[in-house]
Amino acid sequence: MTFLPIVQRELRAASRRPSTYRIRCWTAVLAIGASFIASVTGAAIPGAASCANPLFGVQTAWGFGLSLLAGVFLTSDCLSEEKREGTLGLLLLTDLKSPDIILGKFAATLLNAVYCLLALLPVTALPLLLGGVTLGEFWRMALALINAMFFSLAAGLCVSALVSDYARALGGTLVLVAATTAGLPALAALGSKAGLSPVWLCFTWASPFHAFACAGDTNYGTQTAAFWIALAASNLLGWFFLWVASVTLARLWPQREAWSQGRHIERQAQPSRAAASRPRRRRAQTLPLDPVVCLTGDGAILRWMVWAIVAGWALVVCDGRLWPSKPFLAYPGARTFAFLLKLLVAFQACRFFVETHRNGSLELLLCTPLRNADLISAQWRALRRIFLWPLVVFLLLRVASVICPSSSAQFNFSAPPATGRLMESGFLGVFFLTIGLFADILAAGWFGMWLALTMKKPVLAPPLTILFVLILPACLYRLDLVADMLFVSWGTTQLQRDFRWLVLGPTQPSFPVTLDLPQSSSVNSAA
Repeated sequence: MTFLPIVQRELRAASRRPSTYRIRCWTAVLAIGASFIASVTGAAIPGAASCANPLFGVQTAWGFGLSLLAGVFLTSDCLSEEKREGTLGLLLLTDLKSPDIILGKFAATLLNAVYCLLALLPVTALPLLLGGVTLGEFWRMALALINAMFFSLAAGLCVSALVSDYARALGGTLVLVAATTAGLPALAALGSKAGLSPVWLCFTWASPFHAFACAGDTNYGTQTAAFWIALAASNLLGWFFLWVASVTLARLWPQREAWSQGRHIERQAQPSRAAASRPRRRRAQTLPLDPVVCLTGDGAILRWMVWAIVAGWALVVCDGRLWPSKPFLAYPGARTFAFLLKLLVAFQACRFFVETHRNGSLELLLCTPLRNADLISAQWRALRRIFLWPLVVFLLLRVASVICPSSSAQFNFSAPPATGRLMESGFLGVFFLTIGLFADILAAGWFGMWLALTMKKPVLAPPLTILFVLILPACLYRLDLVADMLFVSWGTTQLQRDFRWLVLGPTQPSFPVTLDLPQSSSVNSAA
């Protein structure tokens, strides 16, 4: 038997795929454009020249974020999709072992991800020519980015082996990656403040954030061993995720779970007891009016995730010791949590059309008297139901962080702002955060719905929405509002067209066409 046959097959298939070459080219082009815009806008920001290696810091920060998102959108649904379609059982009936399947799926997704990162690394090496970045710092950052990508892909594969639902797979991977990357360092910080011994907090070094944070020359000079320990610990945790996925997949066939469209899928499709016990009047009011709720559910898991992010921001705000001496740190902290909320908005905006494309429900809806405006308004009602009150609480907490005496006592309004960041930590920062947050949500909603409707592979709509709406315009600083206006105008204009033409294309008929042939003698003679 051939050694690792699925790995060889996936690598050969990926080498012949045109998208493998296109992804590398577009990654390099986008990285060059984003770096140019970041360098131009960074030079225009007051105090940016005083920052150490600003361009290299921006490039590596965005590269680290994209590496962590690789597992969320590449491997989180690779096994769960096979379970839903019933094709995983065919592989388990052969002589293939579970490690062969796991490594094959991992190699198929790892190839394009690594190619994108390899196309990004030469762009991040440009600060080497400009000065201010050493060769050792560059290679340590490269190792940290590769390690973060490996960890994220392994975490997504592990979650995909445990669940079968598309939404649960993406949400579970996002929670696992965020909890490991940000939760473990936060737990270590709280433990050190509580006076716990570092021995009890040694497991927190498994976060890939520690390796990324210690890769710079400033931290590496004082914490040389910490970088390599964190790098090895997070890498071992990634291999542990792959082992869990392999063990879980090996137990699927004896238990007859998750690979066939049988009892396991039906049990997930059935409503929970809490949902069945709801009043009949509420169901009668929501289900007929909201096809989005009827087909995708009420989003209970997504609600928990949104409120968890808001609760995390509340803990940061309540701990006034995080920024009393540096009040401007509240603004990037709020933007970080706001970015997580916007990720979930983009995912939910694309989810309805992605799932209805996959199971064929969209074609059935388009045959009903429902109009385009009915589906779009149902989408926005579902988004408001999930995100409205968490966003209100999030912004109120941001206002509280400004007027809190523990943070505002350190403001020196009589002195001129030396760096320009003091304005961002006050009410002006709250204003810009609010405007940018709602503008990004509108852009992600309209543009994401359009992508999910028109793409040949709707599964790629959420990551492309996040890339084009949330990540790339962030390099424009304040001009990202212009990009949001363009995305909103494009989405609203394109969604005015008939959805049947958007789904089927202009060359295919959107409804059954019957040809009334004339009763001529030529037809009879031909017969």
